[in-house]
Amino acid sequence: MKIVICGAGEVGTYVAEVLDRRGESVTVVDQRPERLRSLEESLDVRTLEGNCGRADVLAEAGCKTAGLVVLATDNDEVNLLAAVVAKRMGAQQVVARVHDFGYLEQDHLDYCEALGIDQLICPEYSTAIAVAQTLRNPAATAVESFARGQVQMEQFEVDAAASAVGKKLSDLPLPKGVRLAAVQRQGRSFIPDGATEILAGDSVFLVSGADSLDQARRLFRAGDARRRRVVVMGGNRMAAWVCRLLEGSGFSIRLFERDRVRAERLAVELETVTVLNADPIDAAVFNEERIGDADDFVAMVDDDEDNIIGGVLARSRGVSRVVALVQRADYLDVLYDIGVDRAFSPKLVAARQIEELLDRSPMRTLANLARGQLDLFRVTASAGGRAVGVRLRTVKLTPHWSLIAVQRGDETIVPGAEDVVEPGDVVLVLGPHGRGEEIAEILGAS
Repeated sequence: MKIVICGAGEVGTYVAEVLDRRGESVTVVDQRPERLRSLEESLDVRTLEGNCGRADVLAEAGCKTAGLVVLATDNDEVNLLAAVVAKRMGAQQVVARVHDFGYLEQDHLDYCEALGIDQLICPEYSTAIAVAQTLRNPAATAVESFARGQVQMEQFEVDAAASAVGKKLSDLPLPKGVRLAAVQRQGRSFIPDGATEILAGDSVFLVSGADSLDQARRLFRAGDARRRRVVVMGGNRMAAWVCRLLEGSGFSIRLFERDRVRAERLAVELETVTVLNADPIDAAVFNEERIGDADDFVAMVDDDEDNIIGGVLARSRGVSRVVALVQRADYLDVLYDIGVDRAFSPKLVAARQIEELLDRSPMRTLANLARGQLDLFRVTASAGGRAVGVRLRTVKLTPHWSLIAVQRGDETIVPGAEDVVEPGDVVLVLGPHGRGEEIAEILGAS
């Protein structure tokens, strides 16, 4: 496939490296000759010096016959303009990277539809989602990445005093749009049906829309469990998004921001977060604020070295879990060796999103859960599937399969018994490990 990448910054360069390793035919366009020379020396890619917003440059790059054009300059508006031009020229698929998540929100305008762009990606926001789900529950990773935060999944143990204990699943007053997707009991994982009785000590996988998760969780968790104490170092956009994504999820959050003006603004914007104008790396601040007692420390300033120092300091002073953000993807493996539990790189997130666009397979395994016993599948439904075009209550899916999310265009829902999966829908399915062929047949993806 012929691929054109506009912008040889961190994201564009990393994507070029990934696609070059895949053996794709890649052309990189940028106005900075020094960056292009660096690419030519290390990769087998074609380079072109020029303004990505100009039609003649895009034509010379090969956009008229490209299978994919990726707009990844540092300027959102240039990316949007170039995406429109490339699509009008005849590019098969066009993806624009934006820094401002406002372009992805559709409160006033669907930019993709209005401009004729196939997809907008915001690695910073996707990274914030990944960090937030890590703090909530590692099992949520693939679900939230799939649904852009519209659908969430948590795994937790059922309290002995919870109201759900001893009741059949069919008797539980689960809110609309909530599904008990799986149960792990005495080392065995299974998909529950209406007759499944909930027992104390069960580990349950609960899936719901973002607005219903807290209400559903209370059925399985008795009383007010202690809120997890989270310290966030840095007040950039990603840090603010993480805080917003964690609202109402049982966290007590303190955000430390060195810049006073930014700290004051965040204190107004983040009503449920305690914002402090201080540097948590400073030993006096660390001790005075008892940061070592936190359950989670999230290092998200714009400097990789500060994030590394902050993470190592937090770990050495007793913080239970440390998450760090780094721009340089080559730092990721090193961080795990020095005590950081999870590390994220926005440019790596962007590259993975673009790789997913190149995957044309109707079914893909996204994650392996419950100690290898369950697989999470992403399936594109077609008219040949017996669960397609009919109400889900008419299809026997349990005890093997749980349809936990359906994506249709920009909307993602947790389907109910009366919902219908239509051809072209992308479905998230949880089921037993190694039995993907069965769900492929059920949804017509084989």
